[in-house]
Amino acid sequence: MQTSAAAMSQSSAHDPQSARCPRGISHLQHLDAGHQRFLNGQSQHPHATNERLKHLVQGQHPVAAILSCADSRVPVELLFDAGFGDLFVVRNAGNACTSATIASLEYGIQALDVPLVLVMGHEGCGAVTAACQPHGTLTPELHALVSCIRQGLDEATFNGDLPAAFRQNPIQSARHLVRGSALIRERIASGQLLVEAAYYTLRHGEIEWLGAIDANEAVHPGHLRRSDPSG
Repeated sequence: MQTSAAAMSQSSAHDPQSARCPRGISHLQHLDAGHQRFLNGQSQHPHATNERLKHLVQGQHPVAAILSCADSRVPVELLFDAGFGDLFVVRNAGNACTSATIASLEYGIQALDVPLVLVMGHEGCGAVTAACQPHGTLTPELHALVSCIRQGLDEATFNGDLPAAFRQNPIQSARHLVRGSALIRERIASGQLLVEAAYYTLRHGEIEWLGAIDANEAVHPGHLRRSDPSG
């Protein structure tokens, strides 16, 4: 796993608007442990039985909410070695921050009390590619979604570098999520919620942690910092 130097360069000093969330950090470490098992070929496939399903009939208590791309190559539960009831997952093309996305995640935060929201983009995202290199005819709804992604990239001064756009997209989606939700801003500022951005590399199956987003939309060094082995 890696931590993006670019993400760190965008970080600012911690202030009350970027209060740490101990529960969120603990649950992020739990996700990381599951991902390490996946990478090492030691997945335990927890909570995958009929008995687990019966237990969940009375209610769910996921450890995290995750906004990810709908791409079939990004199987969220498998990547984190999680099972039934472990993760509250919201997916759409390009892990875009739409009104429906915000409402779904607010439900997870308010009704299910999740202390962690992870926004995860990925290498080779088709929706990000369409936002950066438009071609062909898009339906009205797809055009609206792609425009949402492009808006975020333009805010980050997109310069045509597609690989950089893949990595920047989840950061921008996380920022838009914070911007669009008073509940999320309040929970972050009070230390009840951690919002992290991440990037999944298809060719390596590895997740790069990009940093935490504070209530002012600033990006801070993540809580799972590791040196970049590529130097």
